[in-house]
Amino acid sequence: MRRENSAPLHCRSERTLSTLMNHEICAVVVTYNSDIAVFRDVMAALHEQVGRIVVVDNHSRNAAEIGGVVRKGPHEFLELSENMGLAHAQNVGISHGIGQGAKYILLMDQDTILPEGSVNHLHDICVKLEHEGVWVGAVANAYRDTQDGQINAIWRGDGRRVVRQHVDPEKEKLVEVDFLIASGSLIPARILQKIGLMDESLFIDLVDVEWGLRAMARGYRSFISFEKIMSHSLGNGRINVLGRVISLHSPFRNYYMVRNSIILARRKYIPVSWRIYFLRRVIPFFVIFGFFADRKMSRIRFMVRGAMDGVLNRGGRSPLN
Repeated sequence: MRRENSAPLHCRSERTLSTLMNHEICAVVVTYNSDIAVFRDVMAALHEQVGRIVVVDNHSRNAAEIGGVVRKGPHEFLELSENMGLAHAQNVGISHGIGQGAKYILLMDQDTILPEGSVNHLHDICVKLEHEGVWVGAVANAYRDTQDGQINAIWRGDGRRVVRQHVDPEKEKLVEVDFLIASGSLIPARILQKIGLMDESLFIDLVDVEWGLRAMARGYRSFISFEKIMSHSLGNGRINVLGRVISLHSPFRNYYMVRNSIILARRKYIPVSWRIYFLRRVIPFFVIFGFFADRKMSRIRFMVRGAMDGVLNRGGRSPLN
């Protein structure tokens, strides 16, 4: 059962948003071989809503172009010398932002477009919930997938199973979830310092899920708002498997999907429902990506190695990269 604890406010309701924009909210954007046109739109939308933007580039081929876009505004560009994974890049940006005095971190992907007023809206939610005595871990807006136009479903653990639910935005405006996708999520800096940053051993997949479940284990709760809908892309494409649409990633991602599912299923703070879910998804991965996707043999090779490393609890970068 989740606790609704009384706690000191992490959000300062007496501060105006304009002050927050100038001093307290830092957006951390991780880039990797970005589509420059899309990235410009991402930066333009962010520039109007936050006071500081830190872009962390994960050793992109077009890092110079990305840096050129960033430097057109009063923003910071941190270029990493090698790709150490999404979680590492996020942590570099988070640490930099907090070190510069940020009280809130807004995590962003390179292709997520925030609607006008999103950050203000998320901050208001944070303030309201904490005034009600809720321990807020993170808040985010719902997203519409740019590939299929669908608004995202939510995931909740229920006993010994994980339930995927579709929300009617006309009827439900704010919904509690077990985790949020990282992109577009607003997290108080004090919570990151208390719970810890992103788990770098996971490298890329399930990083946001792990953090949300870790926060939940500490009594902090995550919420998604359906009042404002952002644009976000999942995967590199879609495949239809027996009437179900599946997001398709590159073969090397299949390694992390399998390995990290097994690793997280071993962790004691993960709820039983999610541990069962992680284990149950491994075999379907082999079936779906090994029989219905492109580059089948490459995917199988990555998944077999991922399963082996998951059983051995080996994290970090894939040895097959």
